[in-house]
Parts: sequence; C-alpha cells; structure tokens
Amino acid sequence: MCSIPDRAPWDALDADPPRDELDERDGPDEAGEAALMELFAELDALWPPPGVVEDTAPGPYLAALVDSAHLPALDPARLVEVAAGAARLAAWAAARESAATAALTARSAALRGVGPGVAEVPPTAMAAVELGAALSLSPAAARRRVELAESLARLPATRAALSAGRIDLVKARAVAEAVAVLDDRAAAAVEARVIGRAPEQTASLLRAALRRVVIAADPAAADARRAAKVRGRGVWRDTLDDGMSLAQWTAPTEQVETWWSWVTGRALLARSGDRDRARAQRDAGLPPEQVDPVRTLDQCRSDVLADLGDHGLRHDRLPTRHGREPHLQVVVAASTLLGADDEPAELVGAGPVTALVARRIAGDGVWRRLLTDPAGQLLDVSVDTYEPPQWMRDLVVARDRTCQGPGCRMPAARCDLDHTVEWPCGPTCPANLCALCRTHHRVKTLTDTTCRAVTGDPDHPGGRRWTLPSGHSYTSRREPALDHPALVRATARRSADGPPARGDPSAGSDPPLVDDDPPPF
Repeated sequence: MCSIPDRAPWDALDADPPRDELDERDGPDEAGEAALMELFAELDALWPPPGVVEDTAPGPYLAALVDSAHLPALDPARLVEVAAGAARLAAWAAARESAATAALTARSAALRGVGPGVAEVPPTAMAAVELGAALSLSPAAARRRVELAESLARLPATRAALSAGRIDLVKARAVAEAVAVLDDRAAAAVEARVIGRAPEQTASLLRAALRRVVIAADPAAADARRAAKVRGRGVWRDTLDDGMSLAQWTAPTEQVETWWSWVTGRALLARSGDRDRARAQRDAGLPPEQVDPVRTLDQCRSDVLADLGDHGLRHDRLPTRHGREPHLQVVVAASTLLGADDEPAELVGAGPVTALVARRIAGDGVWRRLLTDPAGQLLDVSVDTYEPPQWMRDLVVARDRTCQGPGCRMPAARCDLDHTVEWPCGPTCPANLCALCRTHHRVKTLTDTTCRAVTGDPDHPGGRRWTLPSGHSYTSRREPALDHPALVRATARRSADGPPARGDPSAGSDPPLVDDDPPPF
C-alpha cells in the first residue's frame, strides 16, 4: 500500500502562475517553463503508480487518494483512474445511504402513531418525511429512496456490488425495479443470473437482460404483471420552462393505439381546414405574410386535446373540491392587468406565466378580489365556526398554492385545510389554516410531530416550523401569493395604438412611469 502524497508540491504549484499566464508575459520565459515542467514531473512521480487507485476498495482511503490528486499534474491514464475512483466512491456512498435509510425505516416503526394500522402512519411514509425534510426532497423523491432501500434489503448481491463500486446506483435501481413484482425466490434467481455481467454492461443493456430473465423466471406471472401495470395506468403532467407543460399518459397498448388513431384523424381534418383557409386567402389576393400558417400534424394533435379540455371545463358538470368545480385560477396584480407593467402572474397549480398570458386568461374569467399586504401576503379574517366558509377556503387555497409540509408540492386544491392550532383553541381564520396533503396531515395528527406558525420572522412570513419525531426541525416558507421580481421598469402608459416598438426613437430612452398615486381600488 502506498502512502498519500504530501501536499507541499501541490502548494508550490498553486503559488506559480498558470501556464496560460506564462504565455502572456513579455517575451518567452524558458527558465520558468522548464521549472514548471519539472514540477509537473515531480508531482506525477509522487502520485501512486498506475493501478493503485483502480485496485483500492471504496472507502476513506480511496477518498483520500482521489482528494489528494492534483489534476493538472496527471497524465490521461491517471485522470481516468481518478474519475473512475470518484464514481466508485459515489456508488459506495449510495450503498451507505441506502443502508441508513433501511435502518431509519425499521426504527420509525417504534414511534408513537407509526405502524401498519389504518389509524397509523406507515413506517416507510414516516421515514420518507424525515428524509425529505433533511435533504429538501419532494415527497415522491423521498419515497423512491425509501422504496429502493427496502428493495435492496432483499438483494444482497446487488447491494454488495453497489457498495464495492462495481455497479452504480442507476444499475442497482434497475435490478430492484425489475424484480419488484417477483417473490423472494424468483428475485434471488434473477439477481444471480444478471449481477455477474452487470458491471460490464451499460444500464440499457442491463435492463434488456432483466426483462428477458424476469419473464423466464416466472412465465405464468406475465399476465399478472400486465394486470398490475394496467392498475397503475394514469395521466400526469409536469410544468416546463417558458410557460409550457408536459402531459404523460400510461395505458394498455391497444388503448393508446386506438386513441392515437382517433386524434391523428381529427388532426388531419384540422390541417385540411388550415390548407383550405390558406388557399382561399391566397386566392383572395392576400400577401404571403398575411396568410394564416398551416399547422403541422403534431400541432394539430395538441390543439385537438386542448379543445377537449376547454370544452369540458366550460360545459361539463364536474365534482367540486373545496366547494368549487375545476377551473383555471390566475393571480395577477391590478397594475399588470391594466397594462401599467408586465410583471409575471401566477397560474395556480402550474407556476408563473407572462403578463400577456395572464391577461388572455383573465379576459375570459370570473374575478374574485384578494387583498394583500405590501409583501404580497394575503390579509386575515376569522369566523366562529370549525368549517371555514367558501370565501375563506378560496383565500387559503389561493394563498398557499401547495401543501405547506416540508418540500411538498401537492396543489392546495387537492389538500386538506388543517387548523395549525386545533379548533376551538385556535380560531378558524386564514392565519391558523394551511393546506396539508393527506400524508403530512396524518403525520402531524398521528405522530409526535409538531407544527407551529412562525411569527416575527421577516425571512419566513406565514411559514410553519415543523419538528419531526427524530428531533430535527425545519421551516417551510410560504411563498407570497404574487411575487414581483421587479427586474424591469414599469411599462409606459399604453395608447390606443399600443406600446411603442423597441428601438422606436419616439419612445425615448426613459419612458414615463405610471402615476405614483394608485387608483382607489
């Protein structure tokens, strides 16, 4: 075993100017260049010989070797060893994290209010709440870590390969997910079959091998697995940048193919209509720039689905949540709505949208006025009943937007409205109500978890202080109902012809702002 190199040579190198600075001096400095190359050679000689890092098991000593490497002094072969060593350390750390997570789940079972009963919080859910708060993870991400730890507990060979750095976390997760539907005997057989070749395979090749072996391990279970996947069918959406979102649909193949044929047929009809309209416009003598564009087939498919949702919200009778049928809710400042500025608005449940989009939505909506303080927090009123009235439900849902549990992003419209201080000790008012998803609500109610409103803290206005059974405390910060970045000046007062174009000399370099005195709303 070789010793870890002393840091002195690296300190000497750090004291010298970089190579690119040597090239920028007045005239060549051959002596300095030679000294630098000699120092590089000295450092290269001090670094362990080729193969030492590769043969070192993941752990503290390998971490010290990787940390002591001064990368500019190493040749490409040794740089590969350092990168590979760091990757094996990451796998080793992931194995330790998984083991600690499994132990935390086991310990959580002994906590008050935690257990398998209907009126108890499952140990896995309690462990996920603890990890999610400690690592600033979403509930879904925290649950995935707990589930992986539980799966690896019955896959000793996979766990050992991960700890030794022979496979990475992606491959370990692939094995765990592939055998999730198998019993312990079949899972062990699949693991024994694939784990030997897993280190030399890519993750995609490993998954392909797993699919084949899982079928071979229990052919009779193929239909059962399909039935399980059918039960897991659903539609999900996620928000993207620039006001876009992504929808995903998972369903049996024959259903997807049926839908695809229908939506493609409707899209072809829509595109045909575009072409007829564009042809008529050209025949009427319109210049090319005024002819309506013909949508692509993908654009038409998207618009067909959008029309379905718009028609359904307008005309279908739908079940209510917190007293309201499903609807679009946009929070926008009056100044933005009136065109005095272009600050972003908030599409509740989706995120920020541009002022232009907000005005378009608002132009076809029903308005409810919400009053805020200068910091953007909604003001407070209380009533003398346990159940909040409809206007208060609307206010709390609009204010919180998401679950107020640590790291949770469940939309407030799908959450319970919980009294932070239990009624009647605490009033029914927006300040004492907050949106909590069912998991965080049950954790707060059934376990030794405390949740208190944060007062007097300008960094966490309207926040909640959560103390979990482990003793760790976290503050969930409530975002303001409408947060204006104020990165641009207010827009010039709009005339009947609209705002001046960019670069228009008539606009001036410093457009006039709106009046300082706000209108008497």
